[in-house]
Amino acid sequence: MRRFLVLPFLAAMLALAIIAQDAHAAVQRISTSFRHEGRTVRVEIYRPIGSHAVPGALVLHGASGLGRGWFVYPFAKAMAERGIAAAVVHYYDGLGNRKGKASPRIFQTRERIVKNALSFLASRKDVRADSLGVYGMSLGGFHALALGVADKRVRAVVSLGGGLSGHIPKSAVINLPPTLIVHGSRDRVVPFKRALAVSKAIEKVGGPVEMKIYKGVGHSLSSKTHKDAVNTIARFMAKTLRAKRMVAEAPRR
Repeated sequence: MRRFLVLPFLAAMLALAIIAQDAHAAVQRISTSFRHEGRTVRVEIYRPIGSHAVPGALVLHGASGLGRGWFVYPFAKAMAERGIAAAVVHYYDGLGNRKGKASPRIFQTRERIVKNALSFLASRKDVRADSLGVYGMSLGGFHALALGVADKRVRAVVSLGGGLSGHIPKSAVINLPPTLIVHGSRDRVVPFKRALAVSKAIEKVGGPVEMKIYKGVGHSLSSKTHKDAVNTIARFMAKTLRAKRMVAEAPRR
């Protein structure tokens, strides 16, 4: 009798494994690059499998670079599962061996690299050039907002732990597309008040903005808030860019 009870259990586990494999297989990773002022800038694109064109989004790392990818790869994969070609841009590559790559003094230099990355993504046949977004964490969030202000091709912006660069007047936020601001209330790296200022500035000019505040959380998210941020940001990007979901979302517990 015990043997017959085990068989349904094994069958269920096998079915779950097949579903997980299919979900994983629904997203493909493409390693590519583009040239910027004579330098090669690496790009990793996570997108749903298929030949049809889908919305695209840049994924921008913070001041410390990619690191372990905690704020990059999970977000890119979640977007891909929701029908978006998410491009993780190694934008520091465009600076060569230059020191102080995160310095505010070269913000506009980095911004040119990011703008070039958007052009590269838009040029791909498997990406819809009329449906582009930008997500950035920390320094990447600053660049996401700056690009959203300056480039009309950007249709959605997400800033996680970022803010508006000092050289950009607050009145310029009128040019932003639908924007999501995600921030921890106890962030001491990029103070919460900077994120709040951006949100209020957008509201003042009647712009479309949403804000997700993690109370009591600092610059580095906890495992729980990180998971929520991944889902919140991917859903916002998919909704705004009108992407078609490719993988069923796991039920919430």
